[in-house]
Amino acid sequence: MGPLIALLVLCLSAVTLGYIGFCLVSPWGTCNRCRPGGKNRTCRACSGTGMRPRIGWQLYVYARRLHRDGTR
Repeated sequence: MGPLIALLVLCLSAVTLGYIGFCLVSPWGTCNRCRPGGKNRTCRACSGTGMRPRIGWQLYVYARRLHRDGTR
């Protein structure tokens, strides 16, 4: 049971660090609402650009702002 938990923790941390790295390298992804038909000028999620920030990037920006505002 112990090695199985250690393997699970190792895999979970590898996936998490991989996603963090992916979000730092490529913070913008295609809009899920606009993807089937291309750019939609009336899309509220991406403002018609077809690109929106990834969830990981949004969490990073939130944590950075929280830290910045908490230290003042």
